[in-house]
Amino acid sequence: MTIGEMARQAHIATSAIRYYERRGLLSADARQSGQRRYRTRTLRRLVFIGMMQDIGLTLDEVDGILQAATTAEWKPIVGQRLAGLDEQIAQLQHARELLAGVLLCPFDHPATDCKAMGAEINRRLHEFRAP
Repeated sequence: MTIGEMARQAHIATSAIRYYERRGLLSADARQSGQRRYRTRTLRRLVFIGMMQDIGLTLDEVDGILQAATTAEWKPIVGQRLAGLDEQIAQLQHARELLAGVLLCPFDHPATDCKAMGAEINRRLHEFRAP
């Protein structure tokens, strides 16, 4: 397939494919009359790159996974991202609990009257004072 066909199937710009080629993440499978031609396996690789970016991996990390010869080389990259996601999830769950508590607060203003916010403010002040 041509670069345009591959871009359409992967739902990305042709410029992104060229960029990935310059970075060494992809390469054309052949050239026909000077035009790049790609096989289905290259499209699959392109979709994989997009999936990895969607989950938050950098192109350097994606390259590390693609270049890995063993699971011992790529699993730490994935494990590190998973740990980062777990941390983000914990932060978001805490934020959600705090906001839900504020919405239940019967007082006029969360900054001055709400016990849930007051407890969180005190917790943070204690953290700032701790050595």
